[in-house]
Amino acid sequence: MDKRYQIFISSTFVDLIDERQAVLKSILELDHMPAGMELFPATDDTAWDLIKDVIDASDYYVLIVGGRYGSLDSEGIGYTEKEYDYAVKTKKPVIPLLHQNPDNLPRDKTETDQEVWEKLKTFREKVEGKHTCVYWNSADELKAKVIIGLTSATKRHPAVGWVRADKVPSETTITEVLKLKQKVAELEAELIKNRNAPPPGTEDLMQGDDSFKMKVVFTGRRPGGDWSDDVKYQASISPTWNEIFAGVAPVLINEASESALRSAFDSYLTQVSRNEFEEHEDLKGHSLKSFSFSRSEIDTCMIQLRALGLIKESDKKRSVRDTATYWSLTSYGDQLMVQLRALSRNQQEARRIGSEATVAQDDE
Repeated sequence: MDKRYQIFISSTFVDLIDERQAVLKSILELDHMPAGMELFPATDDTAWDLIKDVIDASDYYVLIVGGRYGSLDSEGIGYTEKEYDYAVKTKKPVIPLLHQNPDNLPRDKTETDQEVWEKLKTFREKVEGKHTCVYWNSADELKAKVIIGLTSATKRHPAVGWVRADKVPSETTITEVLKLKQKVAELEAELIKNRNAPPPGTEDLMQGDDSFKMKVVFTGRRPGGDWSDDVKYQASISPTWNEIFAGVAPVLINEASESALRSAFDSYLTQVSRNEFEEHEDLKGHSLKSFSFSRSEIDTCMIQLRALGLIKESDKKRSVRDTATYWSLTSYGDQLMVQLRALSRNQQEARRIGSEATVAQDDE
């Protein structure tokens, strides 16, 4: 929506007629609205109240300082300085434009009274102390610098401004926009909630403390035996889905290739199996090795974790030559991993993985 800004022009008048005209033209060329006091000079309290109202209604304040301080109020303060002080007090963006060399101006454009001249110098020093000032030497130079200064100010400090009445949204349009904003906020909240919760429709899937029976094949060697004494065994373990996920999730923190994820399953299940069967009465003291697991059951584990919304196929862009599949945690998966793996002050003894009561020697 195109905006026009009201620009208050503050300066002495008689000595800066050409300069004020140049500033007026530059503001109009920018399609903004100049406001100045030449039509009602500040000579009494009523006029001053009007000046304050116009400054309040303006979006930006342009200060032009030449070689004169200007007329004084009853307290001995120049009206230009008084306008400036009010603009600063009301936090209007100020564009200060000071003459480069006021000492070199013609006599009719400078103060001849030494006391008033000192007031001008003090005023300039105050402005220079509060702002980064722009300096000028001619009306044409001033015009160009006003355009630059205003363009910069409207970008750095965008104001309310004015728009045509036919461009203002109707009450109905505003109501619709507010409803849409509220709907967007509700959807964003729902999205955040869904990211940290199981996806809909997973209520009937095996998960959490439900166990999953998996076959395991391994080799056992009796104490003091050699390779000829190796015996192959078949057994099963029944870890819960939370235990399976907690065992492989860390490898997915920074994504992992599918082969790395499968290796994580092998490592975790091997650890579970070794812990389980090293204490079995028929295998105590045996050296257990070469654990292997059904590929199809590991496939089932990956599919189940994906269906539960815990892992997802990574959509990160990679090189054309990299055709591998990569996996990562979902937001929900990351949250559950932290809950399962973070150490608690009151951490309970780890749950023992269930297994069948016996192991059978593989006759193969």
